[in-house]
Amino acid sequence: MTTGTGNPLARVTAVVVNYNSGLWLARCVDNLRGRRSRLPDVIVIDNASTDGSVEELPDLEGITVRRARRNLGFGRGVNQALRSVGTEYVLVINPDCLIVPTALARLVEELDTHPEAAMVSGRVFDMSGNEQRGSRRRLLTRAQVLAEVLPFSGRPGIDLTDQPPPREPEEVEAVSGACMLIRMRALDEIGGFDPAFHMHFEDLDLMARLRAAGWRIRLDPSVIVSHAGGVSSRRRAVGVMLAKHRSLWRYLNKHCAEGWSPVSRLLWRAAIIGHALLRLPLEPFRR
Repeated sequence: MTTGTGNPLARVTAVVVNYNSGLWLARCVDNLRGRRSRLPDVIVIDNASTDGSVEELPDLEGITVRRARRNLGFGRGVNQALRSVGTEYVLVINPDCLIVPTALARLVEELDTHPEAAMVSGRVFDMSGNEQRGSRRRLLTRAQVLAEVLPFSGRPGIDLTDQPPPREPEEVEAVSGACMLIRMRALDEIGGFDPAFHMHFEDLDLMARLRAAGWRIRLDPSVIVSHAGGVSSRRRAVGVMLAKHRSLWRYLNKHCAEGWSPVSRLLWRAAIIGHALLRLPLEPFRR
């Protein structure tokens, strides 16, 4: 078992991929570090934001900002930051996500206690105090996609937040992608995030590949994370929706293609395209 000495946050680098997150970015960093701490180190990959969100960041030691000339996407942005991470753990956190230092230290302790685990997270709540869909979830299968689209099918979907939370930390299939503490050794082993996922499903793809490589994923229900959700995507709802459908298709081809006949594959692709087209006229009006 790995044992840490001194401040556990010194063994963590936080990576935030930012795109027009407004004041949330600075708030994320402020909460992560607390008022008096200069830990953990923070790397912000800014995907060509135009809203001045980076300028709101405090000019403090240990905060590095790298500005991209275009929107790299989430996974590619994280991978860029990972090249200069020298700590044992990396916290991948959304800019509209809030976690306090004591909660992050608890996640470090959980990975220290479980060397077989590559990743850990806590329960994720919205700003009204409701646990978010995806806070506790399964890895995606074709059957679960159908259950999500057809909620009255009677099949279990991906979301587990309708079930009572565990009382103690436990191994799970997947956690929320909004806030993930990850062991760098495991990330190096599988090559980081798949950059072909521009946005959405890159987190589930990462978890599926970690588990396929023999690593475990854990959830600590005592750790509470707040997540506003959708801050960067509200002004580009159509593009985000289309990207989500493209990423779903890539995920299914990578992880759910066993036993998939050519006809079935064609029908699934047509269904995903059809679902996107049906939602297209309504997406600009969604809140």
